[in-house]
Amino acid sequence: MITIVKKRIKKLTNPTMDEDLVELAGYHAYHLYNNNSVYVNGRKYRVINIVDSKEDNYGLNAMTVQNIGTGEFTVVFVGTDKKQPMDLITDIQLLNSAEPEQLKAARAYFDRMNEKYGVKSVCGNSLGGALANAVAVHHKNVRAVTLDPAILPEGMVKTNHKYPNVTNYFTKYDGLTRGELGLNLGDRFPGRIYRINSGVPHFSRAFASNHVGYNGDGPQYIEIGKKDEPGYGKIAIAADEHIVTSIWTGEPLYGGGSRQIKINKANLDTLADALSSQVLERLNRASEYIQNANEIVASEKAQRARRLAKLQKHFETILEDGFGNSPLFKGMTTGGYMIQSVLDHLQQQLLNVDICVRAIESAIFSPPAKIAKFVSAKHLGLSGLIDQALRSVHELRHHFDQFSRNTSKIVKHDIPHLIADEATGAVDAVADAFYKHEVIVGKNHKKLYRQIEAYRKQVRETGRNFQATDVAIAVGIRSGAAPSHQSAVHSSAVAALESSKYLPYKTKTKALQVGHAKSELMIELQAKLNPIAGTIYGALTTLEGISESISGGLKFAGHAIWYGSLPTMLVAWFTDWDDQINRKIRHAMKPLDDFAGTVHALKKGIAYLNAYLPNLTAEYAPFIENAIFKNDRYADVITYNGAAADTLEEMELLFQDIVHQFSGQEAKAITALESQSKKILKNIQQLHSDVQRGA
Repeated sequence: MITIVKKRIKKLTNPTMDEDLVELAGYHAYHLYNNNSVYVNGRKYRVINIVDSKEDNYGLNAMTVQNIGTGEFTVVFVGTDKKQPMDLITDIQLLNSAEPEQLKAARAYFDRMNEKYGVKSVCGNSLGGALANAVAVHHKNVRAVTLDPAILPEGMVKTNHKYPNVTNYFTKYDGLTRGELGLNLGDRFPGRIYRINSGVPHFSRAFASNHVGYNGDGPQYIEIGKKDEPGYGKIAIAADEHIVTSIWTGEPLYGGGSRQIKINKANLDTLADALSSQVLERLNRASEYIQNANEIVASEKAQRARRLAKLQKHFETILEDGFGNSPLFKGMTTGGYMIQSVLDHLQQQLLNVDICVRAIESAIFSPPAKIAKFVSAKHLGLSGLIDQALRSVHELRHHFDQFSRNTSKIVKHDIPHLIADEATGAVDAVADAFYKHEVIVGKNHKKLYRQIEAYRKQVRETGRNFQATDVAIAVGIRSGAAPSHQSAVHSSAVAALESSKYLPYKTKTKALQVGHAKSELMIELQAKLNPIAGTIYGALTTLEGISESISGGLKFAGHAIWYGSLPTMLVAWFTDWDDQINRKIRHAMKPLDDFAGTVHALKKGIAYLNAYLPNLTAEYAPFIENAIFKNDRYADVITYNGAAADTLEEMELLFQDIVHQFSGQEAKAITALESQSKKILKNIQQLHSDVQRGA
């Protein structure tokens, strides 16, 4: 992980900076060192005094530290301890107008330390920030720096006061300050509010570090992805590293440039050093994030075939599940092998019924000779119904074939289009768009790095020329001759960066593709499956009616014989004949009942499907989302690009201050540097804008 080293002119090496107070508030405060020394951004601080909740009746936790280099004293207030009931009570009390007892205790502690040591500054995070601000609003000569502070009670911040002694740093993804501002409670923070680009948009696993600005005892970064997978990396989160201050004065660069300095060799050398240690290191950090995002995009792009195959398989599974998980419809998306067997079975059962009906009619028209003159019989009239049923099965086979063909078209032709962009010809719409965009971003990053490196050399050269000019002027004054050396700088072209035409819809690119895919799928389902499914249901209903008619005809067969008064001696002959016919009827009912049961099962499955089809797209949507670009990997790309964009924004602030310092200078070398600075600033802004598209 790259570490940004901040170098400044010598006289500003030791003073207590805002970055120090932020680190003390968000990190060291929660460790409550006992008479130990701590190092903060290269400066040594000694813990002078500690008060904790065991000593204070109102739950106050604080410590007083001294900057060894300057002798300055700072009171550091500790934020909410969830295990400390008084802290939680105080957090709730801050919503009201009455001043909580812990705030009074904080002011009393400050008064004691101030009387003893002469405290110059206070700081705190969360509840600790509110405690620091409670002190600052009563002591205008005391500097207060807070990190993601809680609000003060209503009325404690006077609307007609500006509180120039207070600076509040809000980290980008902090839940507390976002909520406070969302509730329109911004007027309950005294002083200035500066937003810094610390943290990551992973609220589930980075909620605490997003709020306090640091990991507790762990390394100061958040891991993205998994080890050994493409794009695995780390995003630096230490809040103090994201406070952008003037290269020369150390002033925070929010809301305007720093105070004007004199341009001389020393300050030009400071700039040249800072271009390496702050600007180029930030650009390297942004490059690291961009490269990790690129790896993820390239990996997704390379896995298009696998993603598509999974999407097609999921559709087949979901569609077959839509038949109520009936085994009769297995393979419907791949030729309908099972339904063909079922239809063959229906056809065979009808033929079996037809054979049985013919046997029944033969028996009816062949009574024993002794009773023949006493009976009369009619044809059952079932052959026509059986023929009609066979034709219906044939039509049903055609409908199922059509359903299977349409399903196959959706799987093989339409589903690949769900992840494609026909307008651009991209077969992998989102991955292709991000990939092409990131290629341009990568080229621009390399070009910008070379430009800043050349600019750094120009600054260094200008500094040497400044010194040579001063010497030449001194010699000229002593000798009475005109100075022979003129300050100059070798110029180099700063070409404008290429602007990316990709990702016009920024991170909405995937959401728009998903929405388009869902709409297209719904249209295809309505056109290709809904009508044929309705037709099949109607055909099965018809078959059900024919089956019931055949069943009724068979049951009536036992009563289809009319006979007169048989002599007693012939009754036994008739009874045997009647039993024979009823046995044949029962034999015919077995294949018919099987036929009817199968038709009913098919109709039930189709009924499930008809009810399911309108919701199929919604059921399928999560698979579409992951196939277009895996959800967690897409989030990682956005996180990386966001971190890179934040880092480039910090570079913008630095270069805006450089341009500000060079403006209004008369020396030609400085005006040349100003011109170069403006061009580089424009390119930083261009790169920032492009990276931000994917963030």
